[in-house]
Amino acid sequence: MGLLSDPEYGSVKWVRVLKKVHSPLCFICYICAIGWFFMLAHREFNNETYFSENALLPGLVTNEFDAEYSANKFYKEFLQELEDKYEDSDEMPVPWLVGKMSQLDLEVYTHNFTLNYPLGHGQVYKGTNVYGILRAPRTSSLEALVVTAPFRSLSSHQKGTAAGIGLMLAFAQFARPQKYWAKDIIFLITEHEQLGMQAWLEAYHGLRRESDTFYTSLSSFWQPGSELFKHFKVLEKITDQTKCLDPGTLKGRSGSIQAAINLEFHTPKFKYIEVKVEGLNGQLPNLDLVNLVHKLCIKSNLHHSYKNSYSWIRTRNKMDEWINNIWTMLGMVGSQIAGVPNGNHGLFHRFNIEALTLEGRDASDPGQPPRIHSLHQASFHRLGITLESILRSLNNLLERFHQSYFFYMLAATNRFISIGQYMPSLCLLCGAMLIRALSLWVTLQKDDEKDVDKETVKDENKVAEGEKDSKELPKELLKEEVQEVTKDIVQVKEQAEKNVKEKVELKNIGVNGFSLANIGGNYLLVHLMGYTVMNLPPLFTYIGAIHFSLPSEVSVFYGLLSSSALFIILTPKCLKTTSKLTYDELTIVNILMLIELSTACLAIGVHNFPLGVCLAALYTPLALIVGVVEDKQGRFLLFIKRVICLLLQPLLILMILMILYSRVLFPEEGIFMMMSRGKDAAMQAIMFSIVDSMIYGNWLFNIVCTVILPTWILSWQILWNKIQI
Repeated sequence: MGLLSDPEYGSVKWVRVLKKVHSPLCFICYICAIGWFFMLAHREFNNETYFSENALLPGLVTNEFDAEYSANKFYKEFLQELEDKYEDSDEMPVPWLVGKMSQLDLEVYTHNFTLNYPLGHGQVYKGTNVYGILRAPRTSSLEALVVTAPFRSLSSHQKGTAAGIGLMLAFAQFARPQKYWAKDIIFLITEHEQLGMQAWLEAYHGLRRESDTFYTSLSSFWQPGSELFKHFKVLEKITDQTKCLDPGTLKGRSGSIQAAINLEFHTPKFKYIEVKVEGLNGQLPNLDLVNLVHKLCIKSNLHHSYKNSYSWIRTRNKMDEWINNIWTMLGMVGSQIAGVPNGNHGLFHRFNIEALTLEGRDASDPGQPPRIHSLHQASFHRLGITLESILRSLNNLLERFHQSYFFYMLAATNRFISIGQYMPSLCLLCGAMLIRALSLWVTLQKDDEKDVDKETVKDENKVAEGEKDSKELPKELLKEEVQEVTKDIVQVKEQAEKNVKEKVELKNIGVNGFSLANIGGNYLLVHLMGYTVMNLPPLFTYIGAIHFSLPSEVSVFYGLLSSSALFIILTPKCLKTTSKLTYDELTIVNILMLIELSTACLAIGVHNFPLGVCLAALYTPLALIVGVVEDKQGRFLLFIKRVICLLLQPLLILMILMILYSRVLFPEEGIFMMMSRGKDAAMQAIMFSIVDSMIYGNWLFNIVCTVILPTWILSWQILWNKIQI
C-alpha cells in the first residue's frame, strides 16, 4: 500500500507493464484455473488415500456377526406391519418399533417435534422419532455412536428403508450381549427424513428456537417485537420465522456423539453400496471415516462406489482412468453446490460429528455402472459384517477425528485431492479479478496526476510570459510605470499559485468528498436491496395467498421475478445525480465490485470449494468484460456486454440452467415444453433453497441474495451509465 500511495509510483516499471498486459494476464489466469482443476483428476496430480488415525485399527477384529436370520425376520415383520395397518397412511409404526426395541433390552424413547411451515400460513406438521440406547458396559455414557435410518412409507416415491431398519434391529440384538463396547450405541429411526433428524439433533444438543442466542441463517428484515414496527402486526407475523421448527425435548440421552452411520437399504439383496458423504453447506466428514468404510467394504468383499468411481473396475488405460476421475469430481461438485445434504448424515456435520450414509443400489437403479449384472448379490450377512467392523473400529477411538483432512475432493474411492492442491484453481480465478482491479486503480491514479500536472504547467507558462513581457519594457518608461508593471507581475504570480492550489484541492474533494458520498450511498443501497430480497419470500407468500390464492412456490417465484425486473429497470438510475458522473466514480465502483466478488468467492470456496469455484468460474468473465462505458465505445460491443450481463442475472441463469438440464433429461420434448419444465424446476429449486435456509441453515439463497445479486447490480449499473471524456 505504501508503494501504491507513492505519488511517483506511476513511473515504476511493473506498473507500466501491468497496464499493457493485464487483459491477457487475466485471460491466462482463467484458462489456467480451469486447466488446473481438470488436471487434478490425473493420477500424477492427486494422492492415494491413507489412514492418519492409527487408533481405528481397521480390519484387525474378528467378525462375529451372525444375525442374518434375525435381520430377514425383522425386515419381513416390519413390511407386514406396514401392509396391514399403514398401507394407506404415511405415519410411522411407532408402537411396533418401540415394542421391538424394548424386547431387545434397549432404553427406548420417543421424541415428538413440530414444524410450523414457514411459508404455509398456519400449516403445521408433527412427527415422532424413535430411538433406543445400548449402554456401554465399560464406560459411564460419556461418548456415543449413532446408527440411524429414515422411515419411508409404502407410498413414498423414494426407495423404502425397511431393510435398513431390519438390519439395525438385528445388529442391536447382536451387540446387546457383547462386553467390548466402550461407547454407547444409539439406534435412531427418524420420521419425515431430514426434518426429523434436524429436530432430534437440536433437541439432543439442547437448542431451543425461542432462545435469543439461537442461530438463524435467514434473519428477519422486520425484527419481531421491535418498538419501531410494533404497529405492523401483519409484517411481524409473516416474517418471524425463528420458531418454525420446535425440536421438543428428549427424555433420554447419552454422551458426546463421536460418529454416525446412516442406513438406506430397501431390500436385503442388492448389487453394491453407494457411499454418500456430502453434508449441509458442502461440509464433509473426516477423510479417515470415508477411508475406513471403503477399506472395510473391500475386506468384507462388498462392492462399493462413490459417484462414478466403482471399486470393481480397474483399468490400466490412463486416459480412461483420468476421464472417470473427472466425472467423479464433477459429481461431487454437483452434490455440494446446492449445499443440500444427500442423506440424514449431512446434518451431523454442523455439530462436529463425522457421519456418512450407506445406500443399497440395484441393477434397476438409474445410471447403471459397467458390468453391473455380473456382480454377485450382497446380503444381510456381508452388510452386517461391514457394519460391525465399522462400529468396532470407531469404538477404538480415544478422541474425536482430528488428524486427517476435513477439506478434500475424491477422484476415486481410493484417490483424494487435498485443499492445498485444489485451492490454486480458485485463487487463480479470484486473482484474475484482483489483477483487473489493480490495473484500474493504477490507471485511475495516473490520470489524476496528468490532470494536475497539465494545469500546473499551464499556469506556470502564464507566469513566465508575464516575466518575459516585463523584461521587454523600454528603459525610457517612467519610474511609476515600472513600479506598476512590477506590481502586476507579482499579482500574476500569486494568482497562478492560488489557481494551482485550488485545482489540486478541488481534485481531492472530487475523489474524497462528493464521489465518496455518491459511491458509498449507492454501494450501501444495492446491498440493502439484496438483504431485502432475502427477507421478502414470506411477504410474497402472504400476498399471493390472500389476494390471488396462489401456492407459495408460485407467489415466491413471480415475486422474485418482479423484483428482478424492477432492479433491471431502476438500478442504473441510482448512480445518476444532479451532476454528471465522472470516469473516476464509475472506475471506483468497478474496483469495489471486483474486490467484493473475488473476496466473497475465495471466502466461500474455503468452506465449500465447489460452490466458490463455480461462482468464480461463472462470474469472472463478466467481471473482466465490465468496464466504464465511454461515448466513443462501439454500440455493438456494448450491446453484447449488456446481453451477457443480463443472461447472468441470478434468477435468469437459474432458469437457463434448469431448461438445459430438462433438455438433457427429456431430449424428445419440444422447445416450449422444455421451457415450461425448466421454469417449473427453477420454481421448485428456489422454494427448496428458501425453506432449507429457514429450517436447516442452508447458505445458498442467502449468498445469492446478499453477495451475487449486489455485485451483479453494480455491473449492470456500470454498463448502463455512459460518461463523456
